[in-house]
Amino acid sequence: MRHHILLILALLLAACAPPPPQARSSPTAPSAGLPAPTPASPASIAALPSSSAAPPAPAAASPAPTTPPAPTTPPAAAAAAPALPPGLPRGTVVHVVDGDTLDIDLAGTVERIRLIGINTPETVKPNTPVECFGREASAYAKQLLNGQAVSVEADPSQDTRDKYGRLLAYVWLDDGRLANLDLVVGGYAYEYTYDQPYAYQRQLKQAQQDAQVAQRGLWSPATCNGVHGPVGAATTAPAADQGAPASSRGCAAAPDPASAPNAPIVIVAVDKRAELVRLKNVGSEPIDLSGWTMCSLRGAQRHPVAGVIAAGETNDFPGAGPSIWSNGSRDDGALFDAQGRLVSYWRDGT
Repeated sequence: MRHHILLILALLLAACAPPPPQARSSPTAPSAGLPAPTPASPASIAALPSSSAAPPAPAAASPAPTTPPAPTTPPAAAAAAPALPPGLPRGTVVHVVDGDTLDIDLAGTVERIRLIGINTPETVKPNTPVECFGREASAYAKQLLNGQAVSVEADPSQDTRDKYGRLLAYVWLDDGRLANLDLVVGGYAYEYTYDQPYAYQRQLKQAQQDAQVAQRGLWSPATCNGVHGPVGAATTAPAADQGAPASSRGCAAAPDPASAPNAPIVIVAVDKRAELVRLKNVGSEPIDLSGWTMCSLRGAQRHPVAGVIAAGETNDFPGAGPSIWSNGSRDDGALFDAQGRLVSYWRDGT
């Protein structure tokens, strides 16, 4: 009887005891019967394509920075460079005469080409001394163009040929460079407007200003200092008792427009009716106009200019006294420095 009572108590205790502890399920644990996902390894992640990934660098290159460097700003002349027009006639340069003249074989006919918009110092002109930086300009033109395949572009705003029978044109290299512009950019040529504005005038004028500020080529004080004339003209001034050269004495002689560097002072405009001349200093230093002469060439009369023009500044100079500019006829203007050298030439569009 006692054994039965003990057995019943044992069974009651077993029934009332709590169940044995079990491991709790983790929120991330996989459900029973499903395979656990395999996390991607670093190697497999690196192999996936990414639109923001930088291109692989060469083995010797340093690791790419997290933030890419800002792009370099191109020079103003390069930023403004015109694009090569399609469909131009093709030819081969067979001879470079000087910095602005060359011979091109066009479909079996050799044509002498005069580059529009530029003028380089003379080296081969009859009865004319070799001019400052002329040899360097010719050498560079030969290096740039001799034997090259080129494209030739005419300009409807200009005559087809000049008075010497040369074709007037722009010459493009296959790499997209405009040779006319390239020569001005390097300081081997002056910008030159013959009679009418031309297609790439803005770019060439900007290139000349940039070359002058940077003192490249013929703009360097060590070469010509921007003076367009015979070798040595940049440092040779007339003696004090000789007065100004005949080119500016009394404004009587008409100078050659092609010899004007139009720097460091340029004639921006002449308002003939208002008797007003506007000059700009395109150089990097102030210019004192003491002793300078501004001429009305038709009447061989002087227009007063004086004072100092700061670098980059534009000043107006009103006339004094009776009118000197011809309103009804063409009346070009010329500006000479204190040594009598032609600095700028203004063509009257009347």
